[in-house]
Amino acid sequence: MSVQISAYIEDDIKERMERYSAANGLKKGFLIQNALDYYLNALHEIPSHMIVPSHMTVDDKTFNALLNSKAKPNNKLKKLLQDD
Repeated sequence: MSVQISAYIEDDIKERMERYSAANGLKKGFLIQNALDYYLNALHEIPSHMIVPSHMTVDDKTFNALLNSKAKPNNKLKKLLQDD
């Protein structure tokens, strides 16, 4: 049995999905269903402490503290972000 769902997504994700769908000859519903199935299976299989969120939400106080921080990146972070 199939049911229809509705969700709001970011414009850039919609554009990427439409490009991928068109380039690979896949219907968007099929692509969304497979992506959601893949994601939910990964959440089940991978320990939760190993999953890195794709977005981070902070309150105004934390945002301003991060924005005004004078901290410099350490060597480990610099190495991680280097292009090889």
